[in-house]
Amino acid sequence: MRWVGVLLTVASSGSLAGCQKPGRAPLVVVIQLDGAGLDLVDELRADRRLPNFDRLMATGTSGPLQSWPTLRVMRTSARRTIASPIVWTSIATGKIPEKHGVRDFVLPVPGTASAWIGSEEGSARGEILLPEIGGVPPHELRLKLRSFAPVGEQHVGVFWNGNELDTVSLPVEWTILTVPLPASSMRPAQNRLELLFEKQSRPSDHGASSDRRRLAAEVAFVDVVDARGKTLLSLDPAVARERFVRGFYPPRGQLTEIQSVHWRAKPVWTLLGDAGVPVGIIGHWGTWPAYPVNGFLVSSRMGIRQTRGDSDRLTWPDSLAGEIAPLAPDVDDLEPTFERLHVNECAPRVIDRQSVLKKILIQDTYYVRLARKILAGRDTGLFSVYLRSIDVAAHVTLPWRNGSLLPEGCPDTVRSILDEVYVQIDAWIGDILDVLPPDAHVFVVSDHGMQQLQGTGDHAPFGLFIAHGARIRPGHRQFGSTVLDVAPTLLHLFDQPVPLDMDGKVLASVFDPAWFRASSIRYVDVDTSLSPDGAIPTDASEEALEELRALGYIE
Repeated sequence: MRWVGVLLTVASSGSLAGCQKPGRAPLVVVIQLDGAGLDLVDELRADRRLPNFDRLMATGTSGPLQSWPTLRVMRTSARRTIASPIVWTSIATGKIPEKHGVRDFVLPVPGTASAWIGSEEGSARGEILLPEIGGVPPHELRLKLRSFAPVGEQHVGVFWNGNELDTVSLPVEWTILTVPLPASSMRPAQNRLELLFEKQSRPSDHGASSDRRRLAAEVAFVDVVDARGKTLLSLDPAVARERFVRGFYPPRGQLTEIQSVHWRAKPVWTLLGDAGVPVGIIGHWGTWPAYPVNGFLVSSRMGIRQTRGDSDRLTWPDSLAGEIAPLAPDVDDLEPTFERLHVNECAPRVIDRQSVLKKILIQDTYYVRLARKILAGRDTGLFSVYLRSIDVAAHVTLPWRNGSLLPEGCPDTVRSILDEVYVQIDAWIGDILDVLPPDAHVFVVSDHGMQQLQGTGDHAPFGLFIAHGARIRPGHRQFGSTVLDVAPTLLHLFDQPVPLDMDGKVLASVFDPAWFRASSIRYVDVDTSLSPDGAIPTDASEEALEELRALGYIE
């Protein structure tokens, strides 16, 4: 019998009621809604337009979910913003971006990141802050550097906590410099590395380009290795940009959409899978290339045909991709949906030009079809499905909903597009609920809400959190929840200990008091970080990058 055939077995539908069977891990389904806000959900619930949201919230726990604004490392702006791939990775790992490694909408392929060093005032000096360093002394500093070619080979002074360690010769070719670190020079809490260069120049002065930055050298990584040869610390200027504190221009490299190779922390589905819990993930941001899990994974590149390109590792197991591809809808299949949502009613079709909404509606339809097929007959495990239509619709149409001037050729009906998308999401939630057993737990979470800023829809700091099931407190309004709390709360729901290196907390008040009294929170001191794996083949999807450009996320 084929594994995928078992996976796609269809069973009869059920309702949301009943109690969890003893001795079995629960079935938990997490519906991830990019950009969904509690304000619009409550407004449309009051108009009786969201019966399935109402079904979950009236007899479950719900409330706002605070997002996580952060600096985007590939931009020069010092303003903190809410970036979806960063936040969704925090939801999956329970960790802040500095720990989980996803720091922007795009990042360099691991091993290709670098940053130029230079100064517009005085000599070029690069300053890097390193944390407290353990391991077995003596330690060694390893730096991958090259001198800016037009200035030629030059000398570099290496200073550690204010003391000069060495002066080394730096060629114009990439080289790895090694400098011993005396044990007496180590400090608790924080160490300071400074690189002082004797020469710098502007590319524009040499006819190479119009770039007028003053450049001395380029750095690719900084490592600290102990006496056993163990790498205790490895910093690249993209993932660890906040540690490159002075003299560095924004990082560069071979940019791609966020991929699984960028993750530096284990997601909750890996932790549960390692504990023997079956898992299934559909479409979570940044999960391509797909990797082994205790169940199945449909990666973030599987949703849109053009985005797949010639990619492999679209799913785990690999054979699943071919089995589920026929479920993907065509544009013609969704014409009735487009008409109902009014997305075709502008002439010229402004929405087609300004947004990828149609593509995302096709993707979400596909993911819901997959969820219904895969979840039917399941009675245990963690499963999630990611839906993006609300966010994409709100970027263009939220101002129209709020009364802004419509583009020429757009009828007044397009003001209701965002509401209709919420209604469609509600219907999809109902489709998923219909195939679940009576004792299933259902979570609905979003990475942020939406607000109108400067004439467009922009990310707002609060999304939504909904939980429903036998172990969940009924009729409860929850406050004080953050995106970091979702992963530890899911672990506790499965009676699993929470790793101490997670930054979120278990949301104790969302649980039914009787169940919670009998299931105390446990913690475990384990390392849930991930090391970069340069052996995983990867590439950039121009289609995925174009989607991000269309939404204004990247230039």
